[in-house]
Amino acid sequence: MKEKQNKRWGLLLISFLCAFLVWLGVVNVADPVMTDTVEVPVEIINSDVLTKNNLTYEVVGKSTTTVQYEIKTTDAYRIRPSDFRAYADMTDMWSVTGAIPIKIEVLSHSEYLVSTPVSRTGTIKIETEPLQRKTFTIGVTTTGMLEDGYQTGKVTLSPETLTVEGPESLIGQISSVGIEISLDGKNADWSDSEEPKFYDANNNSITISDRLISNCKSVDYTMEILKVKNLNLDFDVTGEVASGYRYTGVECELKSVPVVGLKSALASLNTITIPKDELDVSGAKANIVRTIDLNDYLPDGVSLAGMSSSEITVTLTVEQLKEREYTVRVDSDCYAGANSAYSYQSDPSTVTVRIRALQEELDSLHLAASDLRLNVSGMGEGSHQVQPELSRELDSAYDLLGISSCTVNISRKQETGTEAEPETTAEETTKAPETVPESSKETETEEDSSVSQTRHAVIIPPETTEAHQATGLQTLFRN
Repeated sequence: MKEKQNKRWGLLLISFLCAFLVWLGVVNVADPVMTDTVEVPVEIINSDVLTKNNLTYEVVGKSTTTVQYEIKTTDAYRIRPSDFRAYADMTDMWSVTGAIPIKIEVLSHSEYLVSTPVSRTGTIKIETEPLQRKTFTIGVTTTGMLEDGYQTGKVTLSPETLTVEGPESLIGQISSVGIEISLDGKNADWSDSEEPKFYDANNNSITISDRLISNCKSVDYTMEILKVKNLNLDFDVTGEVASGYRYTGVECELKSVPVVGLKSALASLNTITIPKDELDVSGAKANIVRTIDLNDYLPDGVSLAGMSSSEITVTLTVEQLKEREYTVRVDSDCYAGANSAYSYQSDPSTVTVRIRALQEELDSLHLAASDLRLNVSGMGEGSHQVQPELSRELDSAYDLLGISSCTVNISRKQETGTEAEPETTAEETTKAPETVPESSKETETEEDSSVSQTRHAVIIPPETTEAHQATGLQTLFRN
């Protein structure tokens, strides 16, 4: 049974092989015609017709067409898409629909084609748009950091502008054009080239369409590197303010500014001087504000660095002077050239000192009796008109307007003690040689000694004040 089934499968396989050989033989002998297709890109010709009218175009849909052709079966393998050229002539465009008929041209192997090839789609559709040309100034954007103490200087570009041509809608997407330069580790001038980049209104980099044509593919540049130095600002102020006012100084938000330049140009430069003709306070009664352009006072080859503006605001401060009266009490230490035999009394007991200065300076000034001087040298008893003076020298910030005068009453100091001797003692002293025996002489001697001691006693009247007592004692012991 198995042997019969195996024979049956073998016969079936042989029959299929024989059928294929018969079909192949029929095909080769008959060689029937078949229809085939290939996809071919469509070429637009005579587009300058639109360009002359400042128009450009864009293909709507596919930019290829299906080419259909007839060929014998045995030659079908020979045909490739490159054997055909599909093109659309812009002069044949239907202006209403924007459609252009597609024409097919056989480039090679035409001898194998049975009929003329045709385009299945027949036409290609385009949309036109105004053509725009726009020129952009090429900007420079830097990345990275230079070495400390250096700053970028002038950048020279070649070319400095770039022109783009294309559809108006695409040109409108471009806001600016520039190149990016890396500064990392640089400390000297250098040259290189970069490809220009396109940016939108938000300064984001964009890739332009193939429909845009640029006249510049690379930009050459030379970057200048300059040395940085800080210069102090020097203000040369002139003039006298109005009477009753005082110039108190210059106020400026900046004390120094950074500048850049060649090392040789900066070597001897330490300050920027703002001249007198810019800073005149003559007759001023209020603050004077001046706007100064620092570029006007920089030498050639030196420029400001890292400042958004070259202008600074300078305020010349002028303040009104104030007057104040200080009341100072006169005491015994104020009298110069006083005689110890006299006592001195001022009437009134205080003097008024008038001083003019700024408010804050008046607030900080304090006067005491030790700052007064009343010259009473050579004056005797009686009342004398005296003009007090200040014994201390005031700072130049203060103007002494005057000191009130006073009357000094001078009197001799009152005796505070007298010599007292009993009358009987004198009589006894006179009679002693005649009536007193020798034994009494010792007694008399003792009495004389007692009288001698009594002569140095101090008698203080009960109405004398304690102050006069002290003065009397001092006077007596000096005598």
